Amino acid sequence: MNEDRRPPHIDVPYLLHAAELLPGDPQVDDYGILFAAVARMYARPMGRDVYGSPHLQAGALLVTLVRLPCLEHSNDRFAWHACEAFLTLNGYRLDYRPKDAVALVREAASGAVDVAQVARLLHTWTVK
Repeated sequence: MNEDRRPPHIDVPYLLHAAELLPGDPQVDDYGILFAAVARMYARPMGRDVYGSPHLQAGALLVTLVRLPCLEHSNDRFAWHACEAFLTLNGYRLDYRPKDAVALVREAASGAVDVAQVARLLHTWTVK
């Protein structure tokens, strides 16, 4: 096994493609938020990961996208699907009730939960 192999990363073009797949193909109102969301997930000040696990990275992505809307509509749906897609790309499958995902996104949007709390819940939904 190659120890230099890095887990799959998402980038802004990936997020743009994901947005195109949403019903109504919403236009991007603020590209800077997409770049900020990706940068936040992979932040490494002084050589240390800020978000050291895929679940924390997914939580950071969800919280950023839902609190800083960047599309003309469907921002909640976009944030959830981007979060779930990131985990899927990294080999994690989630098992959850849709109403629980809706509640999580709403709580993240309102600030009732933070990145670590989102990550913990995502971890409990993981069936890898």
